Amino acid sequence: MNFKLTDEQAKLRQEFFDVCQELAKNKPKGFTGLEGRYDTEEGWQYHLDCARKMAQRGWLCLGWPKEYGGQGTRMDKVFLAEATGYYDVPGVDVFGVDMLAPTLLETASDEIKREFLPSIRSGERQWCELWSEPNAGSDLAGLTTTAVRKGDEYVINGQKTWSTGAHRGHWAFALVRTQTNVDRKQKGLTFILFDMKTPGVTVKPLYYMNRGHLYNEVFLDDVHVPVKNVVGKEGDGWQVTQALASFERSNLNSIMAMHKQFEMLIGYCNETKVEGQPLAKNPIIRNRLAQIACDLMAARTLAYRIADAQSKHQMLAFDASAVKIFAGELWSRLNMTALDILGVYGQVELSKWSPFEGFFQTWYQQSFVWNISMGTNEIQRNIIAWAGLGLPRMK
Repeated sequence: MNFKLTDEQAKLRQEFFDVCQELAKNKPKGFTGLEGRYDTEEGWQYHLDCARKMAQRGWLCLGWPKEYGGQGTRMDKVFLAEATGYYDVPGVDVFGVDMLAPTLLETASDEIKREFLPSIRSGERQWCELWSEPNAGSDLAGLTTTAVRKGDEYVINGQKTWSTGAHRGHWAFALVRTQTNVDRKQKGLTFILFDMKTPGVTVKPLYYMNRGHLYNEVFLDDVHVPVKNVVGKEGDGWQVTQALASFERSNLNSIMAMHKQFEMLIGYCNETKVEGQPLAKNPIIRNRLAQIACDLMAARTLAYRIADAQSKHQMLAFDASAVKIFAGELWSRLNMTALDILGVYGQVELSKWSPFEGFFQTWYQQSFVWNISMGTNEIQRNIIAWAGLGLPRMK
């Protein structure tokens, strides 16, 4: 891969960064990451406002085919992800723009594309993901939510959990079981779309220890969904899900967020003195920061390579797993290092002694989510072993 950008790419990338820098000026106080957009009404409205402004520029459909209103290339979308991650600016619907749209373009019928892509492109319809269940998280194929066909509808019953932003999402994409008499649990699953205001849908919050609200339980009681809302074919949901998971795990947004956090930490170490010397001159601190700097460059390079392969339809099944593991574990190490350097003051939010108003302790708590969500890192290592190294499955 040639890592040098063309003049046109460099100019567009800079435009993304300039616009996101301006959008960040209107960020609500205390806004951070996904929790920032979903937790409060102020944060949600800020997200929707950013979405409208990005949609006006055509940035929510980068890399789409022109017949569906697309513009630019998939690499342009990569540059936008870098900018939004660096400035922690929302607006790009993680579930609708980043996951569902490319999945529909790859697997859905023309009817589904014409009906659902325009509202994703405009930012008017926000999405959530209904996959995990109380007894089917990493083992997603073990889900038990059923969808029974009655005429032109499915009647869905079951429970989903750890559903990010389900209390905000307008629509959901869900994986449900339409066949129970199968020889493999990956068979008989169907990928379907429905309005979260459909009768029978109940959303209950799952709060963080700090009372932050990102996750939810979703109960589905006799939810009637049109058959036409199936993506792909009935029973082919596992294949659709695997296609979506590849888009879900590229992680450039979070890698650039780490770059910004790392810059903040470097600035603190350069400015803060202990016994008359900047922390940056402490050899142990220098060594730990240097290691993180190397790991960040490696993560970004890996993500770029995967994005390039994806744009050429050359991405392998285990590529996204590799960057997901590396970036997720690096995020935990970065924030742990920050809290080690900051000491007890790094945990304080409201004090003149608090250097970042609790910023790093908040991210430290959230960082472990990335090692569990989207398929645990243990599952990802299995994928790498099976698909990448050709190792046999354990029985």
